[in-house]
Amino acid sequence: QASIHENSKRNPASNSSYDYEMVGLVHVGVESCAGGRNRSQILESLGYRVETVREPIHKQDIRDPFLQNAAPRNNGGRAGMREMIRLFAYKMEEYSIAVLVDTTSMILHPPDALYDVMLNGPRNHSWITQHEDHIVKDTFYANGTIATMSSWPEQVNIMYARDYTTMNPSSWITGISLDFLPIRPSRKTFQDLINTYQKTTYDPKWGWGHKGYAQYAGSMMTKGLLTYYYNEIVPDSKLELHRCVYNNMGDIPYIAGTNGKKDNCRDVKEHKEGPDGKPFPCTDCRIRPIDEIVVANFGVCNVPWTCPYTDDTSNVPLLAPTIKICRQYLENWFRLRQKLEEQHLPEDKRTRRMGSFHEEVFHGYCLPGGKDGNGAYDAMGESISFPHGRNGAATD
Repeated sequence: QASIHENSKRNPASNSSYDYEMVGLVHVGVESCAGGRNRSQILESLGYRVETVREPIHKQDIRDPFLQNAAPRNNGGRAGMREMIRLFAYKMEEYSIAVLVDTTSMILHPPDALYDVMLNGPRNHSWITQHEDHIVKDTFYANGTIATMSSWPEQVNIMYARDYTTMNPSSWITGISLDFLPIRPSRKTFQDLINTYQKTTYDPKWGWGHKGYAQYAGSMMTKGLLTYYYNEIVPDSKLELHRCVYNNMGDIPYIAGTNGKKDNCRDVKEHKEGPDGKPFPCTDCRIRPIDEIVVANFGVCNVPWTCPYTDDTSNVPLLAPTIKICRQYLENWFRLRQKLEEQHLPEDKRTRRMGSFHEEVFHGYCLPGGKDGNGAYDAMGESISFPHGRNGAATD
């Protein structure tokens, strides 16, 4: 929430044109968390508008027997079909744009250009021609073909980056990332997605509609459904974003062993050879200047409140650039936390910031003595909440 606020209209220094409202979708079965605290009340105290919902799809309504039995275990076996509550963002037609934002995501710069393109259309916006390197024009389809976009879609209903950390090298298919996902709310699209999930056949090997969308984490859940839907059913309403700019995870860009050997690029579209017969270099998001990254993702770095820190690359030498960019993300996160406390809390309510664990990164929020060489998160000051905003993009 803090990084969204910092890069919104409510912070004049951001020069953003968009306001926001935080919306929390809470499943009725998990309203209570450890210690008996109520999740909805916690979110509301932080400035969220909370909607309590049930899963939009039930097992008994899924026609394909394999999907009916296997889907609840496909995302790690914890949330099951409850993971599908993300789809309720499509019903929020009171907003022009809704953005699914995961807790592992941090906004570094205002994503205004994306919202402008969605609202005005890519054909009418100069940014898209000036920043074509932010858009991925080549799409690798599950049948093994690569199609190049020849013209911009008339209307964009979803913009996404792909998640290559779930890559299965036996198939080279990967799904879209749900960590930062701007969509155009539409009750019709919501119902189309529900119908697609309930009625489409799912083959254990070939996935949705026997098209090859399968065998990666989440392929039977929201990630797989949206990947199939926007690539096969409504392929002319999407734009794929460059993952180094809009979902930079700092991950190793190739399948690599512990001995440091480089293998194929995670992105199958980069499995090419130059005129000299040598492989093209993989796109390495870790060397992207942080000033050019709009959305950072802690999925590989580990979340900040675990105070992750390591210097050891002896087992995986290729991790050195990952460690470097992760520290930049962490320093940004803790610097933002410090800034917000200083701006919005009286001095006696702020965190003490007495932690001596790598203060240059953690700004005094982390203490020595955590597990596996990491720090231990110091108790924070009072939570900071922001008033509701009703215009522009909503976030979930």
